Amino acid sequence: MRAIRKMVILICSLSVLYGCAAAWFVGGGVAALGGYRWIEGRLSRDYPIAYSTAWDVSNSALANLEISISNSMDEGNKGRIEAVRKDGKKITLILKDKGLGITNIVVVVGLFSDRESAEKVHDEILSVSDR
Repeated sequence: MRAIRKMVILICSLSVLYGCAAAWFVGGGVAALGGYRWIEGRLSRDYPIAYSTAWDVSNSALANLEISISNSMDEGNKGRIEAVRKDGKKITLILKDKGLGITNIVVVVGLFSDRESAEKVHDEILSVSDR
């Protein structure tokens, strides 16, 4: 009888802890929305806007920063914008629809990537999206 009681307590405890872990996971995902991720020279951020809006906002942000677009490809749920700054540095934006009105935008500046410049592009995208 004691063994059964211990087993029931263990199962109940694990189910409570499992639910807690799931809550932390979901909470962490929401906290990441809007934060930058710097991975292998790419500055990535999720924006709470639909893909089509993110595409327009990204193009407007580049225009505001006086960055010339040299090539762009919009596939409806993902896209790529290649541009060149006045100093000749190449900038690449990669957009991907993550669903539920969230779009991920990755910015790469230069061959080895310049985080500060990438942050400026993201800041302008955020500024334009808030208008």
